[in-house]
Amino acid sequence: MRYALLLFLDYLQKGRPSVHVIKHPKVCRRAFSERAEGVGLKIHGFKGHGTLTLNLAGAGSYRLLPKLCPECLAEPLETDYFGGAPGGAPPRLRAPTPEAFEAAARSGKVLILEDASAGAALEGWTCERLAKEFPEAKMRREYDWVKNPKDRNVQEMGSVAWASSLERGEDADERQRQDPESPPFAPFYWGVREHGKGDLGSKKVVKRIRELIRQSIPAFMDQRNADSLFNNAEFWLGAKGTGARAHMDSHCISTLSVVLHGERRWRIGPVPRLPKGAGRSPDDEVVFDDGVAYKLGWTPMFEFTVKEGEAVLFPPGWIHETLNTADDCTVALTTQFDLPMPVRYYRSFYNRLRRVGDLYACWRDMLSWAGAKVPKLSDAKSLAGKAYAEIKKNNRVLKPRELDFFDLDEDGNVTEEEYVQTFTAWTATELAIRKEKRKQLPKCDMNWDDKVLHNLEEL
Repeated sequence: MRYALLLFLDYLQKGRPSVHVIKHPKVCRRAFSERAEGVGLKIHGFKGHGTLTLNLAGAGSYRLLPKLCPECLAEPLETDYFGGAPGGAPPRLRAPTPEAFEAAARSGKVLILEDASAGAALEGWTCERLAKEFPEAKMRREYDWVKNPKDRNVQEMGSVAWASSLERGEDADERQRQDPESPPFAPFYWGVREHGKGDLGSKKVVKRIRELIRQSIPAFMDQRNADSLFNNAEFWLGAKGTGARAHMDSHCISTLSVVLHGERRWRIGPVPRLPKGAGRSPDDEVVFDDGVAYKLGWTPMFEFTVKEGEAVLFPPGWIHETLNTADDCTVALTTQFDLPMPVRYYRSFYNRLRRVGDLYACWRDMLSWAGAKVPKLSDAKSLAGKAYAEIKKNNRVLKPRELDFFDLDEDGNVTEEEYVQTFTAWTATELAIRKEKRKQLPKCDMNWDDKVLHNLEEL
């Protein structure tokens, strides 16, 4: 530890870049980790070798998973990056400020947010209140593929008997065999996001729910998200025991799910690891549809309950499942928002996010943040250097998404070293991804623990 502090003081005196990784030969019999709170000092030691990571800019210091190639972008160990209590709850943000929420959303963090519906127009709305206010609105029961194969909105909200209805839904018995913790009964889904299809309700219904959602934007969120919150809105409703089965959505932006009334148990976990040789999805191929996660032995990273007024924040691609646990009917508003885009998250887990077909719609954006087509690896450094010189020469201000892609230490400034390093690693990663064979179901590693690092120690 004394050696670490000396290096830290040396950094302060010399003003070097804010992230340093120094390997030292001290032999360690077991892995260890020490943190100096307040300065972001962390040491990781392994058998035979140790790694010291200094980070003074708030970007975090994480153990790294095996890379797709030596020059490729590294992915952090999920438990280090997302924090919280694995097997329990993710970090909880009490009295969230706009600044704290912005930082978390940019990095694609998973959080429980308290007081998310405080002061909102929809605060405390029950199933009965929805039925009373929108009697002519129409919705549907999920997993009703035999009776309703085209997913039409056939359930009138005003017929409030649905609020206590329990039906198992198609394939419920199989899902329960695959995972006894999966929700036994099917929820109701009012997909406001489908308002353009015409069977959601009258124009009056659509206009009113749009205004209510606009008046329910949390105080900690960028108010410019009003349109995206409405255009992506879904109300998930149902009695105790109903819930959404584990699945991955194809949204490219982060999700906020607010419990307006009742409570929900969440089980949620990251996009599975895709090691070298695991393959990649064909374009637009849905991998984690209903039930697939259970078949592959999914173990959620977090399992927790969200109470009335609280919300869950999570980034694109996370496999998630919900279960309504209140004694009466639960109402949850789940939606996505444009600002900010979680570019730091995409960069941190680039390898897996660019290979799972559920996120195919996001790949074009991911390719755009580097600002150039993928070159030969041998040309990457020189091209990046020239691009950075051109940016400085023209005093060009990087767009927010470019900034977050290249700003490795998250200090709001991109150095030439960061720009060249990121561009070169991005190039290597893209070229390595293109060598992976296309498979309808890539060989996913469903683990999120650190056993892979222990295996590397033994090797």
